[in-house]
Amino acid sequence: MNPEERLQTAISLGKPDRIPCAPLIESYAGRRAGLTNYEFMYDYKKAEWAFNQLHRQYPSWDVMRSVYFVFHGHVQKVVGFMKPMMPGVDLPPDSEYQMVEYEAITRRDYYFILEAGYQAFQRRYWKRVHQVSDEQIDKANSLMLDILKSQIKNAKARGQTFLYGGFTVLAPPTLSLMRSLGQFIRDMYQIPSTLESVLQEMTEALTADAIAYTRETGIPRVFVGVARLTCQLISEPLFERFVWPYLKKTVLDLLAAGITPILHLDSDWTKNLEYFLELPAGKVAIELDGTTDIFKAHQVLCGHTCIIGDVGAPLFTLGTSDQVQDYCRKLIQEIGRDGGFILGSGCHIPLLAKHENVDAFFRSITG
Repeated sequence: MNPEERLQTAISLGKPDRIPCAPLIESYAGRRAGLTNYEFMYDYKKAEWAFNQLHRQYPSWDVMRSVYFVFHGHVQKVVGFMKPMMPGVDLPPDSEYQMVEYEAITRRDYYFILEAGYQAFQRRYWKRVHQVSDEQIDKANSLMLDILKSQIKNAKARGQTFLYGGFTVLAPPTLSLMRSLGQFIRDMYQIPSTLESVLQEMTEALTADAIAYTRETGIPRVFVGVARLTCQLISEPLFERFVWPYLKKTVLDLLAAGITPILHLDSDWTKNLEYFLELPAGKVAIELDGTTDIFKAHQVLCGHTCIIGDVGAPLFTLGTSDQVQDYCRKLIQEIGRDGGFILGSGCHIPLLAKHENVDAFFRSITG
């Protein structure tokens, strides 16, 4: 199979000729190639050079899974959905970028969203948080799309397929990041109806933007970020009222547009796994970050939902190469044998991952 056939087979719950390899590699590729993280995050040509260097060493890396186009420094500092601290600008040049969470919006902003729409509010928000102009916003949005198209083109030239044709974050976590988690949870209790109306408006707008992106890139798959608001943190009634309806609507609307949702599930979703059985079988993939019990996920969702994961950051940074290889082999043997599995990292491979552990990850595919 070629990489795209291998990927499609796994998403549709089949057994490809071998397990697809889809680590989420960003800054680590730059460090491995000898770049500072400032160079990697702000110079796209150097970033692509770093990706090329790593792929030459490990051509078994057949699925390019990247959100660099969103977190590139000149994009993130203008249209990022949180206030960033970037290497070489706010932090030392070899630091990982960070996000600052604070109460960036108030309840008054909810009423503006309901009156003017979320897309109008976005510009107001970016100007407030990043202190930028309309011209800078337009330029950054154009740059983001250009970088994504270039990433797709370069991945194809390397012999890879590109996983994401667009990017969005689900409305509830997006709002919780802008509002701050504490204030967002307080709103659940104090103004629940208003919060629901805002989430409905945001869901429509965010989904429309994601669909438009895939039309531009030609890849009918979308990264959908979903984080924090699980039953690890909030009660099941709150999850069922303020999270699940918007996740389900986003997924169904994307599927109706012919787009495959790739749900990036940060945090622990172990208690929420059975909800995904409500989604159409063989049409959605979930990415696990190492905190959800992936073997429980396989037990619950085997034959229903493709799983991508889940070699976590602690294993890459603190484990040994033997531990990494043993864990990868366990994933391949216990989850991959049933089909519907893609080997990946649990979220990003850390900037400071041990080189020998990354080597072990790639070797597990061919060995």
